[in-house]
Formats: sequence, C-alpha cells, structure tokens
Amino acid sequence: MALVSGGVVYTVEERERDARDRPTAIQTATPTAPKATKPSRIAAQIAARRVAVDSILLRRAQAVQTGNEALFLADVDPANKKLRADQKILFANLVEIGFSEVGYSQAEERFNPAVVRAHGGTTYLVRVLMRYQIPKVDFTPVTTELGYTFISKAGRWLLTDDDDLDSDLGPGAHREAWDLGRIEVQRGPRVLVVVEKGDTRRGRAIVAAATEGLNEVTAYWPRRWNGSVLVVALDETDVRDARFADEDIESAASTGSTFSSLPGQDTADGTVAGGYIVVNPNERDRVDEILLSHEITHVATADLGGYEPLWLAEGAAEYVSWKGIEAISGPGEVSKWEQEVIDEALPQLSALPSDAGFYQNSADVYGVSWLAVRYLVQRIGLDKVEDLYEDMAMNGTDQAARDRILMERTGLTEATLWTSLATYTPQR
Repeated sequence: MALVSGGVVYTVEERERDARDRPTAIQTATPTAPKATKPSRIAAQIAARRVAVDSILLRRAQAVQTGNEALFLADVDPANKKLRADQKILFANLVEIGFSEVGYSQAEERFNPAVVRAHGGTTYLVRVLMRYQIPKVDFTPVTTELGYTFISKAGRWLLTDDDDLDSDLGPGAHREAWDLGRIEVQRGPRVLVVVEKGDTRRGRAIVAAATEGLNEVTAYWPRRWNGSVLVVALDETDVRDARFADEDIESAASTGSTFSSLPGQDTADGTVAGGYIVVNPNERDRVDEILLSHEITHVATADLGGYEPLWLAEGAAEYVSWKGIEAISGPGEVSKWEQEVIDEALPQLSALPSDAGFYQNSADVYGVSWLAVRYLVQRIGLDKVEDLYEDMAMNGTDQAARDRILMERTGLTEATLWTSLATYTPQR
C-alpha cells in the first residue's frame, strides 16, 4: 500500500517508522539532523526517478524515429515476455506509420493499490502523453495518452506494463490503430489506409474509394481543404473513440477527432486538430466513395471547432454524399429519397434533431438533417451555407449563439427553419 500526497510516495513501513520517530511537543524545538534531511532525500529520489523515466521516454521516441528496435526494447522489463512481444509489434507498427514527429512526456503520477500489489513497492504508475504527427494527415502535432507502469530493479527503472491505467484514461486512449495488433499501411497521394497485416487487397480498394471520396468533397463542398485522410479498417469493434458492437450494421463508419491539446489539458474542451475515419469491421467489404465522402466531409471540417449542431454537421456530410449519388444515378434517385424524408421522416419529429440522443433516434435524423441543409442551400446558396457552418463550428457554443448565428446568416432560427421544412415543397 502507498499514500500519495503532494507528489511524495510513502510506503506503509515508512509511515510507521515516522510515527515511532515523531518528536513530542517538547522535542519539536530541537529536531535531530536525520529527520531534517529526510524530506530532501525523498525529493532527490523522486527527481532522480523522473529523470530516469524521462530518459526512457526519450529513447523510445528516438528508436521510432531511427527504426532501432533494440533501443525501443532496451528499457522494457525482460521478465515480462508478453509485454516485450507486444512492444515488438507496437514498434513495427509505429515505423510502418512513418511519423514525421513523435515524442513522449510524463503527465501526472497515478496510484492504484492493486497495481502496487502486482508489481511491488517500487511501482511508479504515470499517465504519458504521446505527441506525434503523421505527414500530410496531421497539419499540426497531435496528442494521445497512455498509462505506463515502471519498476526499479537493481537500481534501474524499467517499463513493466502499459495497460494498467487504461480504464482511467480518456475515450480511445491506448486504442489507436497501431496499438491493436500488427498492421499494414496502404497509401495514395492524399490517403493513408490502415488494415491488418496481409489485408493488402482490401487496403488498396479502400485507398481507391477514399480517393474518389476526396474528389467528391472537393467538388461539392466549398471549403478548400488540402489535407490527407487516414482511414482505419481493422477487425476491431473498439478503435480510438469509435464503438461498434459486433452486431452493429447501422453505423458503417465514424470520424473521431484528433487533438493538438487534449480535453482538460489546457482547456475543458481541448483543441481539435482534425479527424481520423474508423470503419465498422462488419462494413469493410461495403466501403465505397459515397460512404467515405460523407466521412471525409467531417474530416475536412473537423478543425473548425466542433460547436456546430449535429443536424448541420451530419446534414452537410449527407449533402456531399448525395451529390455524389446524384452524379452517378441522376436527380431521380435524390428526388425519390427527398420525398421519402418529407412523407415519412418529418412526421416522426416535432423539431430539428437535437444533439442529445441524435445517434440513438429511431427516426431518420440523417435524412431530416440533409433536407434542412438542402433547403438552406436553395435559400441562401452553398457558399453561404459553408460560411454558416464555419461560424457555427467556431462560435455555436450554446443554443442562444446558434440561433443568433443562424438568424444573422439566414433570417431563421432553428424553430422557424423547422416550420419552413414542414411546409417545404421540393423544387423538381
């Protein structure tokens, strides 16, 4: 057992010894020399531990950048054979990704008595920030988090576990694509696709579909975005912050945010840098440019701030993907779905879909969101809808702000937009 107080770790034995040696009221005036020096000795030990762990983290980053597996494994506990095997896979994956920048730093120490019992009295459990940049994909370095367990053996600090802290970290931590088994990367000019090692044909097919999806986003969404897209298509139902139940066939893919500063790190919401696409493993064989154009629209708008209402975010992404469908199948297919939304989906709602429960709503909230954006495009034009989106994403922090922005740019509030949809007659 250990007590963490002000960053200083005391074992039970030390506390009992302190209690025996604690001076009486009379003795406090003349403490002995050993008692006066003990806090400085503990502080020196903590400082030395921090320097040692910082050095380990620096070596791990250098190993990835130079492709040196021996250096990456040098500080991994030789007694933990499974961890060493997993770390070999992790190293190969990190090299496969090809980071232009990667680094690790200590955040705060954590304490878990079960972990101390498992690894012994020298256990040091710490949250670690991994900061990295994937060329072309990340415009700026982004951050994810890990939990590392270190122990001291014969005066040397070693990494002995890397998942003890997983349940206490944020959504998707230690669930990046490179954390989940041996991967393979397929690349296009503006596409990077991650699949399982050996799943080459699928990876190349998704590269082709994503390239077409990028072309559709460029053609049908006004914002000029020159980034590349990362698509993760693994046989995993839990990747990053995407959660796909094994039986889930409704959600084919999800776009999750990357952060240059994590939520709670500098600000409560963090700073969004971009987004990665994760494909539902049950849908990997049905990935096409229509699906990916929807998700890439999310990626292309991810760095704007993320405060836009979901009906606008999903409606814009649906607008782009249905423009792609229209280019392939003609306007008749779009008109047919538009009428279905008006006849079947609108009557199930009494207002625009709210953020709360959006993805659990049994009504066709995607269709209604698309219809709202389609209506706004006809009312004010696509360029002005894109301006509306940007303003909402950066400044729509609450309902009052959203209504103010919507009124200024369209002459409508969400309530009057809904009323307009209820009496909407499509242009044929």
